[in-house]
Order: sequence, then structure tokens, then C-alpha cells
Amino acid sequence: MTRSARVAGLLLSVYLVLLLVALLAPESGRQTEAVYWLQHLLARVGVDGPQVTYDRLEVVGNALIVVPVALLGSEIRPAWSWRDWTALAFLGSLAVETVQGLLLPDRQAAFSDVVANTVGALAGALLFRLLRPMLRAKGSER
Repeated sequence: MTRSARVAGLLLSVYLVLLLVALLAPESGRQTEAVYWLQHLLARVGVDGPQVTYDRLEVVGNALIVVPVALLGSEIRPAWSWRDWTALAFLGSLAVETVQGLLLPDRQAAFSDVVANTVGALAGALLFRLLRPMLRAKGSER
């Protein structure tokens, strides 16, 4: 295993633990506060209007939180394709939403979260494929 894969594995492990803590928390108050904070921050810098809604920011946030999983995971498992990461994210997100819906009474399962998480993993895997040649070229210059 390469040094970069070991570092990616460590970062991914820490990130997954933090992500699972957030996703499987008994309630989602902090996550809701974070979306409202972001909406307020965007309004303060002039990015507001009817298109910048809580619901849209929540969907974008749900996509963005999964990007690092596929991005770092692709460094560890470069043979996995974007299809593999997308399928894994779909199944993982479906499992999380099922747990939220069945076992966490103060949480709400949402299919839009499954879709957003899946799109986030796709974006992370594609971003890795885009950045990989540049990173490899830069590493060979040393």
C-alpha cells in the first residue's frame, strides 16, 4: 500500500466515524442548526433569494458530506469505478435512512437524502479520476 493510500485510509477512517456519529445521532438539531447557519452566512455575503432555501441547502449538504468518502476511498481502492462508489453510497445511505426511520424516533428518513448522498459519492469518485493524473504528475516531479 502506498503512503498516500495509508494517509487516505487514516483520514477516511476518522471521517467515517464522525459522519456516522452525525448520521446516527438520536436527533438532528445540530445538523438543522448548521444548515440555518449556512443560509444566514450566505445571505450576509449577498447569496440569498428564493433559490437559496433551507431544503435546497440541506440537499446540497447531504451530497457534499459524502464526497470525501468516495474521494479518499478511491485513493485506497483505485480499481473501484465510479459505479462501485455510487452503488456503495446508495446502499449505505439507504441503510442509514432505514435506521433513522425505524430506530430513531426523533429523526426522519428521506429518500432525497439517499439520492443526494449517492450523487455526492459519484461526484467524489469522478473528482478523484479528474485529480489523480495531476497529483501523480506532481508527485513524479519531486
